[in-house]
Amino acid sequence: MKNNYLVSILILCLTFEVRAQQIQITGTVTSSEDKAGLPGVNVIVQGTSTGTVTDVDGTYALEVAGESAVLVFSSVGYLQEEVTVGSRTLINMVMSPDITSLEEIVVVGYGTMKKSDLTGSLTSVSADDYQLQPITRIDQALQGRAAGVTVTQTSGAPGAGYKIRIRGANSISGNNAPLYVIDGLVVGDMNSINVNDIASMEVLKDASATAIYGSRGANGVVLITTKSGGKGPAKIEVETFYGVSKVTQKLPVMTPAEFAEGVNFAEGTEFYTSDEIADLRNGGGEDWHERFFREAPFSNLQLSVSGGSDAINYFVSGNLYNADGTLRNQNYKRYSVRTNINATLSKKIGVGLNAYFSREEETGVRANLYQGLTWDPTTPAFNETGDYNFVPLKPGVGNGAINQLVAPENNVRENFNHQIIANGYFKYNFRDDLELNVSGGLERLDRNNNSYTSILVNQIGAAKVFNQGITRLQNTNRLTYTWNKNSNHRLQIDAIHEQQFVKAQGTEAEASGFFSDNTTYKNLGLGAIQRTTSKAYPNGTNNPVSESLQSFLGRVNYSLFDKFLFTASIRADASSKFAENSRWGYFPSGSFAYRISDEAFIQGIEIIDDLKLRVSFGQIGSQAIEPLTRRAIPIIDTIVNYPFEGEASTIGVAPSNRLANPDLTWETTTQGNIGFDIGLWDSKLTLSLDLYQKKTTDLLLDRVLPSYVGPTVVTQNVGEVENKGFDLRLGATILDTDDWHVSSILSVSKNNNKVLALVDDIELMELGLVYQTNTFPVNPTAVQLGKPISTFRGYVFEGVYQLGEEDEAARYGKVPGQARYKDINGDTLITSDDIVTVGDGNPDFTWGWNWTVSWKKFDLNFLLLGSHGNDIYNFTRMRMMGLGAAQFHAVHADYNNRWTPSNPSEIPSGRDGTEFLSSQFIEDGSFVSMKNITLGYNFDFPGNNFIESLRIYASAENLFIITDYTGFDPEATASGSSDVDLGIDLNAYPINRSYSVGLKFMF
Repeated sequence: MKNNYLVSILILCLTFEVRAQQIQITGTVTSSEDKAGLPGVNVIVQGTSTGTVTDVDGTYALEVAGESAVLVFSSVGYLQEEVTVGSRTLINMVMSPDITSLEEIVVVGYGTMKKSDLTGSLTSVSADDYQLQPITRIDQALQGRAAGVTVTQTSGAPGAGYKIRIRGANSISGNNAPLYVIDGLVVGDMNSINVNDIASMEVLKDASATAIYGSRGANGVVLITTKSGGKGPAKIEVETFYGVSKVTQKLPVMTPAEFAEGVNFAEGTEFYTSDEIADLRNGGGEDWHERFFREAPFSNLQLSVSGGSDAINYFVSGNLYNADGTLRNQNYKRYSVRTNINATLSKKIGVGLNAYFSREEETGVRANLYQGLTWDPTTPAFNETGDYNFVPLKPGVGNGAINQLVAPENNVRENFNHQIIANGYFKYNFRDDLELNVSGGLERLDRNNNSYTSILVNQIGAAKVFNQGITRLQNTNRLTYTWNKNSNHRLQIDAIHEQQFVKAQGTEAEASGFFSDNTTYKNLGLGAIQRTTSKAYPNGTNNPVSESLQSFLGRVNYSLFDKFLFTASIRADASSKFAENSRWGYFPSGSFAYRISDEAFIQGIEIIDDLKLRVSFGQIGSQAIEPLTRRAIPIIDTIVNYPFEGEASTIGVAPSNRLANPDLTWETTTQGNIGFDIGLWDSKLTLSLDLYQKKTTDLLLDRVLPSYVGPTVVTQNVGEVENKGFDLRLGATILDTDDWHVSSILSVSKNNNKVLALVDDIELMELGLVYQTNTFPVNPTAVQLGKPISTFRGYVFEGVYQLGEEDEAARYGKVPGQARYKDINGDTLITSDDIVTVGDGNPDFTWGWNWTVSWKKFDLNFLLLGSHGNDIYNFTRMRMMGLGAAQFHAVHADYNNRWTPSNPSEIPSGRDGTEFLSSQFIEDGSFVSMKNITLGYNFDFPGNNFIESLRIYASAENLFIITDYTGFDPEATASGSSDVDLGIDLNAYPINRSYSVGLKFMF
């Protein structure tokens, strides 16, 4: 019995001992830089699985087994800290940045490296640079934030893409878009990619950086890295915003009464009586701006879940974006889902899989603005019974088109695009210094474009359905050897084999002659006339089309004393687009960097903490032509059908209009670059400056053949183009205290483009879009020797002949009040010989200035954009001034100030003698805009186990534009992504001004 008591007392004592050793520890983890709390820091009891993670304020709490316990504090980018508990219950920790690990890691071609080790020219844009703004596209994130990269919003249509050029345009007739690589996979379409999935983007600009991509890197490379999960429990983020868009401004038009008076003046007779004009002044007529435009709502919903452990991490996201167009009857929807998984299976093996799916829906037919805004404003859109007024109430007034509301309100357009991107990798470490990475992926694009033209529009009804499928396959095998056993020498060698295959095929079906609009495009069998064509692309005639690329490349990176850095690479590409004897292209590059800041004579200068000189040189190729360009493919199409013996047409075959060229080969760009990077005052002020010159030779250019040859065109390697300029990036941390943070990044780009040679030493080629004048088609742009790729052509407008200049006017068949043009050759005739260069759509320089300001829990981010020195051919104004095909009368408010004997203005009194192409319609397109501004407030929820943080914000896009341009806005263009038609404004979709509010939760 006594022994039982002793045992009980012993157990009780041991229990008290154990309980006494359980100690509750609390504390706060802060950063040594700004003293702010650090969320997400792992606090682990050494040697156990016991631990926790700091909350949004950096606080933590956990129990330890006794005073001898050791707490280990760890977080990515900070030095690991350890502390013995001892007798304390409150343990605060200040963590210092790990300079080695914090040193910015950037993605380069086929790998990563520290930014300080870069020898080439690269611009990096991370999610941190734009995450405060409610943007929906990747190109929006790049705009104004990457030096050397020009991002232009050419259309305000919902879902419309942007035009991106890196250091100018290299090719005249080829594609100048950069190469897009998402997680190592080359993709053909990034329009539907969800920007919220992006962790960082690196833009490769010089030959050293881009030559590793060989034949596809001539126009620069955009490397996109998507997000992955981090170690720790699941993190859930939800963001939603809602807003409204409207056009930035209206064009100045005459009132209906003023228009009627202008018609009477122009016709020299009373088309409109004084009573009719009085009725128009009292509210008659139509406001076509109000008919075509509207306030358009848009919304976005983003959800992501991420997390992981030492062995595996994941990132899953979904997005829904919905936007109406500011032009009526248009809508765009995008749905997307992404899953990224990475796993470490053992010390030697790592695998990963990224999958992305998106669906785009584009519906509605846009109004034709250049005909709609110049239609008769004295005729209401609808009559008293609610039916359309199809034609003006007074015949011959306005223009020759029908009421431009009929088409967008009755025609049908329903386009559906599906994109799948899937890629994975297998990584095996043979040794610590030797790694094999095998990756593969595919991109599948399926497009279903459907349209129907109503019987109300063309009297017969016409439907078209186009289905297209594009498949891209890629396999990359990379072997990397790394040697860094000596602190004075570091070496990395990459050997890579890569293969790609692309196949496109499609079918186009058309029908016309419908008896009703009810079925639209959904039953082509109801059309009286039907036709089906197999074609890979909407404007092509061949089906299917395929291309392939085989590549071998090698790269060596060598560091001497961490001061002298060398990179050399060579890539060999074989493209199926070229014949066997000219299929292979070889593209070498080399670069050198010198870390001057490591020298003793610099280290003595306290304000300088980083200074590096970079030099690079290399060649890159381009195969930016269609797969069958070198061949002469017979034409099989309904246009060559023939009714033998008067019977039904037989399918015809005709010789190709293209002459074969088996010697066609690579377009080659040679580029040199010199730059430097400097950091001052603990890198609170940083500057990167690059000067470059690149020359593109053996251009893939179409030569027009004489008619007696038979074929009309052949593609040859002829011509040269030069681009030279500079990129500048200036970053500054202006204020950084406990409450305040103010920083900015200024990016400036200047590029001079010049054509050095053309076909057969000719000095001018007309390659742009053709526009209709009063009598015949003309080309307002030209590619000219010694000038940029795109320049404007026209007569030099010198004003209006005034009273007292009758004799001078008579020499040219004119009278006072008519337009006066410069007689270039002095032959007293104004002919096409007097057409000269009257403008240039290329800017002298562009810039973007991104600011981030925070005060306590408020944050403010805004982006200013500028473009200077570019001209715009304002054909919209030309049309509104009464010129152009089937345009009978002016509607522009400037016509109120037309020349009369009592009003000696410089605006011609009428259409007669006024030229379509002239400097009268060239305007300065320079602008400064507040592209985006966002103000937010952050809420914290300490101790809440459900929600960590909440941010609310309000945002405005295109809040203001400072410009002398008189059109809708200086960015929108009718030429889209073309580089030989820069700055044409005719029927362009105006850019919008939008306002939005949003919420972002983190759980």
